[in-house]
Amino acid sequence: MRKVTVGTVDTTPKALELITGALASGRISGGALVSRLEKAFAAYHGIRHCVAVNTGTAADTIAAAVLLENGSKLGDEIILPALTFISVANAIIHAGLTPVFADVDVDTYNVTAKTLARVITNRTRGLMPVHLFGRPAPMDEIMDLAAEHKLAVIEDAAEAHGARYKGRLVGTIGLMGTFSFYVAHIITTGEGGAIITDDDELDTLLRSVRAHGRACSCDVCRLNTGNGSLCEKRFLEDEDDAMSDGRFRFERIGYSAKMNDLEAALGLDQIERLDLIIAKRRHNMKELTFGLKPFTEHLVLFDDRNEDELISPLVYPIVIRKGASFSRKQITRFLEDHGIETRPMFGSIPTQQPAYRYLGFKPGDFPNAEFVGASGFYIGVHQNLSKDDMDWVINAFDDFFKLL
Repeated sequence: MRKVTVGTVDTTPKALELITGALASGRISGGALVSRLEKAFAAYHGIRHCVAVNTGTAADTIAAAVLLENGSKLGDEIILPALTFISVANAIIHAGLTPVFADVDVDTYNVTAKTLARVITNRTRGLMPVHLFGRPAPMDEIMDLAAEHKLAVIEDAAEAHGARYKGRLVGTIGLMGTFSFYVAHIITTGEGGAIITDDDELDTLLRSVRAHGRACSCDVCRLNTGNGSLCEKRFLEDEDDAMSDGRFRFERIGYSAKMNDLEAALGLDQIERLDLIIAKRRHNMKELTFGLKPFTEHLVLFDDRNEDELISPLVYPIVIRKGASFSRKQITRFLEDHGIETRPMFGSIPTQQPAYRYLGFKPGDFPNAEFVGASGFYIGVHQNLSKDDMDWVINAFDDFFKLL
């Protein structure tokens, strides 16, 4: 039977050559390949700095944690969507801050300025919109709201590599942008992630927090060149200080979150091909949207909604309309039986995820997130799926609705 997977992994000859070279060099922790990936990813976005990390969760955690260097206090609040992957909320807690949830727009699955404004308090220090499934959040109105309340904006673009809002790449609009290179994502390094910013001071802080809070962040001691023993800049001015070697002096509480060269080897080749990868994914997205149009009485489909956005689809989300005569379980089981992988929507974190019951929210507090979380699922549109695969999916949906 044909298998239509949600995600894919590209292991090209070029990537294998880079991996083999890293192994032969004896340097497989964060070395020259990580440095190359950072430069390539920053250049793709037309931005000054990229800091590679070991997961997308770490990217969110470290981006949030550096706000503590800029006036935020432990326990201060960052607002995020109620509907997203749970790691976003977890990351805010890991950073010592408090997640506050905003409901989403039922049609886009993203937060809006209105939903964010409802939960801003005098303890709010940042907004973390998520470009869910590769659809850009409405960044103009979010940035205006942030400016009005003097809030930092961290864009979670974990699922949206190469997506654009009004022609601008997501992740470049706020103070920082975070990305995931998880195995099922548009760029994959197995695990891995990155933070981008145009702010020089933030770049230094991000690199320090990534490496336990290390003092030295010069080009050599960033642990991306493999020549730390050759660096003389690492010695601080006070040589009588027992901790004068910057590699072993720690100025803040940090994390162990460095990417390694083997992961970077996988990602480098994909960054070079990113526009082609996105084009194929968008082609598959449009094939599904066109092929599934006969079923829009039952299903909400996925595609660009207006000229302001260009989706870079991680997956193809589908929401079952209210009053449908079938359940999510029925349709996803049918698709799975036909070799089509499915995943449920992430759910409303504060009301549908058991880990966050302690917050005391009750069903109905986030109606849009709860509806999408209970009624939505997604399937694959990745670059390694063919037109025959898309036809297979469309025919499976057709067969399902014929049985109703």
